[in-house]
Amino acid sequence: MKQINYLLLLMLFCVGIPTGKAQEKKQEISVKFGGYVHSLFTYDTRQTVSAREGFILLYPQDEDLDAAGKDMNKGGVYNLAVIQSRVNAKITGPEILGAKTNGLLEAEFIGNAESDVNGMRLRHAYVNLNWGKTSLLIGQTWSPLFVDEVFPETVGANAGLPFKAFARNPQMRLTYRTEHWKLLAAISSERDYTSTGPDGASNKYLRNSGLPILQGQVHYYVGKHLLGLSAEFKNIKPSLTSTTGSGNDLMRWKNDETLSSWALVAYYKLNLKPITFKTQTTYGTNLTDVLMLGGYAAKSLNPMTNEASYTGIKVLGTWADVSYIKNNFELALHAGYSKNMGADDKVITSMIYSRGSDIGELYRIAPRVSKRFENLKMELEVEYTAAAYGDITEKAEVENTHWVGNTRISVGLYYFF
Repeated sequence: MKQINYLLLLMLFCVGIPTGKAQEKKQEISVKFGGYVHSLFTYDTRQTVSAREGFILLYPQDEDLDAAGKDMNKGGVYNLAVIQSRVNAKITGPEILGAKTNGLLEAEFIGNAESDVNGMRLRHAYVNLNWGKTSLLIGQTWSPLFVDEVFPETVGANAGLPFKAFARNPQMRLTYRTEHWKLLAAISSERDYTSTGPDGASNKYLRNSGLPILQGQVHYYVGKHLLGLSAEFKNIKPSLTSTTGSGNDLMRWKNDETLSSWALVAYYKLNLKPITFKTQTTYGTNLTDVLMLGGYAAKSLNPMTNEASYTGIKVLGTWADVSYIKNNFELALHAGYSKNMGADDKVITSMIYSRGSDIGELYRIAPRVSKRFENLKMELEVEYTAAAYGDITEKAEVENTHWVGNTRISVGLYYFF
């Protein structure tokens, strides 16, 4: 058996050795550069939960009353930023292993963390081998839970967050296409957007589980219309060790408990030019790594080792977007809704690892208008987002809620090149 393996490796190596004749037919590699300069002005009526100095809005902060009963989080907040400006290189290369090859390298200046605003961040970096109906992509690009054919093209940088999944992951994905179908299978990791846990947000919880994220996608096309379903299975290990006792009696214990989670996304797009209608619903657990509400919590502690076992917090997120586009003019309306569905088990409320754990419901209404002049695009959006804050129950649901709302006005300008 070993001899056969060695022979196969030798044959593969020989196939990869270029001959002089092959070099004569070698195709040139072409690179096309592009991107845009982007400026965005935003004004909010209160403090918000957001990222990059408020640039990426999620939802309003809860009331924080002073001694006189005034809400300290209420008041105008503005920002003007160019950090979403973007550059990319689209690469077309020679045929390799019978497949057409292409790649993409794209970056923006939004940074990797709040302390890195204005820093360059890698968005996409992949190579794609296309054999016609079958293709293999290796690198970093959109998660299959983020469907680039069906997403709201909002003026705000949140692109519909937190009512939908949003993530770019290092991955390997195999895609099979026919006239009416697309089937996709992928394994991926976490990068810019990660799970959270006892030590804060990190991709180490996924890496320590020893298992990549398993994802799949099915699309059915009817003309220019699309019906689709995406799914994923994810396993994380929130803790490697636990301790008992103190001082000279302190003992450390190896932890093996993991948390398995899942997500389902259903969506469709109706292209009825000049009107386009898109909608999507996401339901799952532990969705912090795709910037949605929810997460997970400890449900019990081992009395001997203090090791925690975990349960996922279920979240439902849905949105719809209708747009009218004609003569480079767009008039559109976006709406979203999300609900905390709680956990199947009782939780230890001091050990909840989630986003918006004290939010029971969340909704958004956002009309927008834009006009494009050649490579210049101007746009305006008014976005109202409201969150129902309350008390966390024993199953991580939220009760006794009160609504807090924020209005954001966004004015954007693109210059494409």
